[in-house]
Amino acid sequence: MKLARVTCGATFLFLLLASCTGKSNPPPTVLDLQSIPINDPRHVIFELCENLRKEVQGLRWKLEPCQGIDWKSGGRSINGSPLIYAEFGDPHAKNATLIFSGVHGDEVTPLYVGLQLAHWMKVHQGAIPNLRVIVAPLVNPDGFFRKPRTRMNAKGVDINRNFPTRDWNVLALDAWKTRFKSDPRRYPGPNPRSEPETVFQEELIRKFKPQKILSIHAPLNVFDYDGPTVLSLAKFPKEYVNECLKLRRQLRAIPTGFFPGSLGNYAGQEMGIPTLTLELPSADPKMALRYWGRFQSGIRTMIEFAVPEHASTSITISER
Repeated sequence: MKLARVTCGATFLFLLLASCTGKSNPPPTVLDLQSIPINDPRHVIFELCENLRKEVQGLRWKLEPCQGIDWKSGGRSINGSPLIYAEFGDPHAKNATLIFSGVHGDEVTPLYVGLQLAHWMKVHQGAIPNLRVIVAPLVNPDGFFRKPRTRMNAKGVDINRNFPTRDWNVLALDAWKTRFKSDPRRYPGPNPRSEPETVFQEELIRKFKPQKILSIHAPLNVFDYDGPTVLSLAKFPKEYVNECLKLRRQLRAIPTGFFPGSLGNYAGQEMGIPTLTLELPSADPKMALRYWGRFQSGIRTMIEFAVPEHASTSITISER
């Protein structure tokens, strides 16, 4: 099956949906944390929630990151933080979408969008039937909690260059040394799949077998597609694509390039899962609310889009 890579301006998504609202249980407090035994699996998630709440307050976001969300742990980071995700919608639905944000710790606006999306899904999941959505909002907690925040994880690895693509052993380190002049921010790691945050993402793909994947980043202001050519941007819903195609005629698209060990390379090119990368225009936390309002409509449209059965690839997840 032929695979495609398409990139265009990210400003194609429309403002449509209102910010998520609704009443739910209060977030975990320090008292709650102290009342939970240290060996209780909930302890590490509550501890993360408390730390995340403090960071969110420092960023001046009006958001309770854990309020009413049933976060689960899919592993631990290098520093021991739980790698969290939440499931929404119909657990038996074939139309499953896996969403990652907070992959690079210094890209804070994607974290806000990921958290807001989880809250929106919690409140409105009943209004979108026959869908399953999995949100992992903070893939790289160690990079986010570090002062100053870093793109890399606690071992200095760019986890979006650490996926076990077929070309990793041949190209990853060489590309890092030549193309990026050994830039430490883009170090792909000593070996493919060497980082727990990479393993976490890979295992979510295996567990949920998504029809499509969305990874949210900043600040390149582009939209990138990797996957079967039968699902080029022109095949996605018009409201999701038309503005993008207009901008491609008006502005020069910014190519993101082809990176050994990237999620788009691994999931989109090799596994044939339509993989979308949304690069928000800025990582400035002051812009987070604006971006949520601006892009949530397009994200919802993408979630609702059902990948045609004939677009499935012969490379199954179990074979990887």
